[in-house]
Amino acid sequence: MGKRDTDTDDDYNFVDVEDDDEDDGGDGLAFDFLTPQESSKPYTVSEINSGIAQILEERNTLVWVEGELSGWKRYSSGHCYFKLKDERSQIPGVMWKSAAVKLNFNPSDGMAVFAIASIGVYEKAGYYQLSVHRLMPAGAGAQSLAFERLKAKLLKEGLFDEARKRPLPRSVSTLGVVTSKNGAALWDIVRVAAKRAPQTDIVVADTPVQGDTAAEKIARAIRMMNDFGGIDVMIVGRGGGSAEDLSAFNEEAVARAIYDSEIPIISAVGHEIDFTIADFVADARAPTPSAAAEAALPDTADGRRYFEQCSSRFAVGINRYFAEINGRVNDIKYSKALTRPLRMLAEAERSLDEAGGRICQSIKSMITTSDMRLISVAGRLNSLSPLAVLGRGYCVVTDGGGTTVKSVSGVEVGDIVSIRLVDGTAGAEIKSKY
Repeated sequence: MGKRDTDTDDDYNFVDVEDDDEDDGGDGLAFDFLTPQESSKPYTVSEINSGIAQILEERNTLVWVEGELSGWKRYSSGHCYFKLKDERSQIPGVMWKSAAVKLNFNPSDGMAVFAIASIGVYEKAGYYQLSVHRLMPAGAGAQSLAFERLKAKLLKEGLFDEARKRPLPRSVSTLGVVTSKNGAALWDIVRVAAKRAPQTDIVVADTPVQGDTAAEKIARAIRMMNDFGGIDVMIVGRGGGSAEDLSAFNEEAVARAIYDSEIPIISAVGHEIDFTIADFVADARAPTPSAAAEAALPDTADGRRYFEQCSSRFAVGINRYFAEINGRVNDIKYSKALTRPLRMLAEAERSLDEAGGRICQSIKSMITTSDMRLISVAGRLNSLSPLAVLGRGYCVVTDGGGTTVKSVSGVEVGDIVSIRLVDGTAGAEIKSKY
């Protein structure tokens, strides 16, 4: 067996399998063979095979090869071995299990196929071989390859990102449909709309859905729907058909028109097993046009049931509310305020008199208590008053400036002082000091 290659991404680099006379010198390769004059010893066979393998595998480039299968055999390990040949040559090939499990057809001898492969060397046996990563029937190979290349390109640009996809509106008054007016898809959509939401307006952009010019016309119809305005959601699609019939929906023009649409779009192309580029870009994908109409239009029968449930709950709530109001009115109607108003007035006046008496008694008690506290405080203040001291025969002497004389040293003989007694003031002259 040769060296096993790992799986590769869908974003391939393709080269033509042709003779290239401009690059045959091996410049830049990691392995260079020496001439007999330059080498000090001969190469082993293994070294020759290893060197050739290194030269072939250095660039690790994928090639696109067309040929006829010969000697196809799948082993219990899951690996497949075969030859690809044309009228003049043949190349051994291997398809490892990780790639073989992705085959969607049954290869057989004599089948014309396209292969995406890398070139390697089976060093043990000394021959080069193709390590095939993807195998397609030649009839559908070019179309499948174009699909994969465009898918990889748009995926890289972010046209398939789930984050940018918009939810479908819950209420639809106007539905846009981009399809052929002569196709079964339109009538399937109309039939579903008539059953589920007959009040919905349907605006149809008639366009071819297959043929060489279909893609551009579909893209133009999508843009016209956006310019028309008032469309809540749009269905873009057609009924079932062959891969060639659906190919318009695998074109870049349609993908970009869907991506640029301001109206949410449901892609409904072919049957449930069919997938197109339009499905990956659209905000939602439906397996059939009928399913797209069901996804776009809520069933009015469900709406009626929901309305009836809401109406029933509303009626129960209203009845409960008015029952409570009626109970309150009866309570007021039979209350004392309405049945015995004079008695209630007399009782209120009596309560007022009693409250007034209690208030007057409380005020009198407060005044008496305050008077007693005032008398007590006045007595204490009087006992501390200087006048009380003077009444007991003491006096206060101040000098000419009004300053109290507290010591003999504060006056001199001949000074005039004032003497404050209990009932007045007398002047005096200091005659002597002791």
